[in-house]
Amino acid sequence: MVGTGMAARFGILVKGGGATMEAASKIDVVAFDKTGTLTMGKPVVVDSYMDESLDARSTGFSAWLNASIQELESQSSHPLAAAICTYIREHRQSDTALPPQLLEHKEMPGRGMQATVLVPAEFVTALGWPATATSARILVGKDSWVKDEGCAMPAPLEMRSRWSDNGYTPVAVALVPIAPTLSGSVVAAFALADQVRPEARDVVSKLKQRGIEVWMISGDHPAAANAIARELGIDHVMAGVLPEQKSEVVRSLQQRGKSSTSDLQLMVLGHADNTMVNSPDFGKRPATLADISAEPLGSRMTRWIPRFGRSSASKTKYHPYAKVAMVGDGVNDAPALAQADVGIAVGSGTAAAMETAPALLMRPSLYSLLTFLDLSRTVFRRVKLNFVWASMYNIVCIPIAAGILYPAVDRGLPPVIAGLLMIASSLTVMVSSLSLKLYRERKY
Repeated sequence: MVGTGMAARFGILVKGGGATMEAASKIDVVAFDKTGTLTMGKPVVVDSYMDESLDARSTGFSAWLNASIQELESQSSHPLAAAICTYIREHRQSDTALPPQLLEHKEMPGRGMQATVLVPAEFVTALGWPATATSARILVGKDSWVKDEGCAMPAPLEMRSRWSDNGYTPVAVALVPIAPTLSGSVVAAFALADQVRPEARDVVSKLKQRGIEVWMISGDHPAAANAIARELGIDHVMAGVLPEQKSEVVRSLQQRGKSSTSDLQLMVLGHADNTMVNSPDFGKRPATLADISAEPLGSRMTRWIPRFGRSSASKTKYHPYAKVAMVGDGVNDAPALAQADVGIAVGSGTAAAMETAPALLMRPSLYSLLTFLDLSRTVFRRVKLNFVWASMYNIVCIPIAAGILYPAVDRGLPPVIAGLLMIASSLTVMVSSLSLKLYRERKY
C-alpha cells in the first residue's frame, strides 16, 4: 500500500497493486513499442510520391485522390494517419477536386485503412480500367500489405531505396478495382519520420546497466525500426509484427528465458530481403522470408530467438523463464500488454492500452519507467527485510513468552510484557514500511 502510494506521488498509477510491483522488481526483459513510446508519436511527412502520368491523362486526378485519402485517414486515430491528413491539408492547391464518395471504411489493425470508393468515369479511363469498373477499394497503409493484395509498386526504385536508407516509414496508397480479372496498383506513397524522445537513449542505456535486456517490438517497416534501434542502442528488434503477433513475441521471450550475455544481432520479421541471423546456437546464416513465413510465429520465435545456455560453447547462464515488461501506447499493443508479466502504458496512449496495462506512466517521460522499476525493487527489499526481522523476532520472543527461561530465573514473563512485545513486533514492521516514504526519486 505504501509502495503504490509512493508510485502515485511520482506520476505512476499501479492498478495491479502489490502483485504488479513484485513482478516489476524481478524484470529481466523490457520490450518497447516504437511509435509513440520510444518516439514522440508525432510523425511528419518528409517526402511523397504521386503517379504523375495519371494526372497527365486526366486533369484533377491527384486532387481527387488526395481528397479521398484525407477523408479516409481522418477516420483513424493512428499518428501516421493524422500526419498524412495534415500534409494533404497544407499542400492542397485548390478546393476544386471532385468530392470523394467513400463507402464502408474499415481500419485493419497493424495494416492500414481501406474503403470502397466510387471512381469518376474520367478517372476510370486514366487508370486503364474498363468502363464498367466504376468502384474500387482504396488501401492506405503498409507497403507489405498492399503487395499482399496483389498491387504493383511503380514508385521509382531510387526513391524507395532513399526512404529505406533514411529509416523513413513508407505508407502506400493503392486503388484495387472491384472486378474479378483486374489487379490494383500503387498510385501514391508517403514517407514519414518521427522524432525520437530525447530521454529514450539514456533510458535504454540505464536499463542495460541494470542487466535488463532491451527489445523493440514494432509493426513498423524494418528499415524504420532498425534506424531507430541503432540510434537508441537497442540490439534486439522484431519489426513488421502484426498486433496479434506481438503477444506471441512476448510469450516467446518469456519461454526463452534470459541470458547473462547479449549475443543477438538486429533481427527483423517480415522483410522481403534476406535477414541475417546471428546467435550462439545457430551461428550466422541467411534466412529468406519464404523460409520464415512457412512456420507459425511461435515456432519462428523459438527457432530464431535461441534458448541461451543450450549450447555448451556459449557458456551462458540459462534461466527457464524470463520476467518480461511491455511498454506501449496503442490499441495494437493491448494484447502484448496483457501477455507481459508487467504491462506498462504511457500516459499519452489510447484508452485500450491504458485499460489493459496494470501500470500507467502519467508523466510524459520514459524516466518514470526507471523510477517504477527502482521503486518496485526498493519496496520488495523492504518486504524481505520485514519478513526476516519479524521471523527472527518471533523465533526469539515466543519461546521466552512461553516460559523457556523459567527454570533458569525461576520466574516467567508477565502476560502484560508478553502482550507489549507482540505489539512491538507489529509496530516495528509498520514503522519499517512507513520509512519507504523517505524514498526519493533519482535525478536522471
